[in-house]
Amino acid sequence: MLYLGLERLALPMFPAYLEHPEHYRFEGQDLDEKILLLLRAHPITNLSWIIPAIFVFLFPFIVARLAPFMGFPFTSIPQNFLLIFLIINYLLVLIIVFEGFLGWYFNVYILTNERIVDIDFKGVLHKETAYAKLNQIQDVSPKIIGFFGTFFHFGNIYIQTAAERAEFEFNQVARPDTVAQEILEQVRKEEAEAPGEIA
Repeated sequence: MLYLGLERLALPMFPAYLEHPEHYRFEGQDLDEKILLLLRAHPITNLSWIIPAIFVFLFPFIVARLAPFMGFPFTSIPQNFLLIFLIINYLLVLIIVFEGFLGWYFNVYILTNERIVDIDFKGVLHKETAYAKLNQIQDVSPKIIGFFGTFFHFGNIYIQTAAERAEFEFNQVARPDTVAQEILEQVRKEEAEAPGEIA
């Protein structure tokens, strides 16, 4: 899980690309370990849950407007049923927004001066965290696909490692070329260090 120090609430609360964040920490972070990059999926990817949430929110209004033209008699439906339908509808909107935002916010990719960290938020009660030390990274490949990826400059980064998990994938992150170069730069620094030395 990611933590934000309360002393710096002026920081952007929902960054997708953040360099050298001083007031963020993650579970398992060593005392001398520094976060170099904190990444999430590009904000434009949130449209995949924002658009359905807007549609579900507006659905009762759309039905109410179209019903008279379709000959549907709203007056024959008991008011209690309409109220229950509205409650269920807006609870569904709340669930879509809550799950979509939490999934985006807590799926985090981190580059530190010692390793890469992939935190996958699978739901309110489940998350997976994978680590790979920089000296285990063998290859880094950024890939930008499609119109939106090119226009908004986001894509995937594929990282081959000699760790327990052979491949890491940073999905739909902003500036994938810059991120890949920074990872490779940190790998080169790590390889140049004497054993046990920390940059």
